[in-house]
Amino acid sequence: MDSVEIQIPTIEDAAFLLELENDSSIWKVSYTTEKFNLKEIELFIVRNLLEGLETGQIRYLITKNHIRCGCIDLFEYDPQNLRAGVGIIIHPNFQHQGIAKAALLKLIEHSKTVLKLHQLHCTIMDENLASISLFKSVGFAPSGVRKDWTYFDGVFYDETFYQLFI
Repeated sequence: MDSVEIQIPTIEDAAFLLELENDSSIWKVSYTTEKFNLKEIELFIVRNLLEGLETGQIRYLITKNHIRCGCIDLFEYDPQNLRAGVGIIIHPNFQHQGIAKAALLKLIEHSKTVLKLHQLHCTIMDENLASISLFKSVGFAPSGVRKDWTYFDGVFYDETFYQLFI
């Protein structure tokens, strides 16, 4: 049986995370502007392990049958208002296999039962139909549009704000 899990990455995951972060095809949605080096990724992993949500962000590694497939993040963690943003990236070799949805459902459950959050949110560029479909499929609903929100390669892009009350 296929098993999708989310867990805190360790130093052994650094090369995989470096590959994901340095994939320039996702920079438009990840807001990355330059490549990372291995040392920077290792430091990120150590901070992620030691500080967790104290920094307002935490990254989880997504695995399927113990194989690294992607990452899912909580960011803008706000314990006072009981909310956090969600971002997800699946390695191209593992897309369209239901892994993102399974990982997102696990993160939602964790956010509800362990973190006791009231809501999760994300913003998605209107052209990103796969992400829109994913987030809507687990109950996220659009609640507003951020006009000309992201500037990438000389073009402004609208983003729609989505929320899930849990």
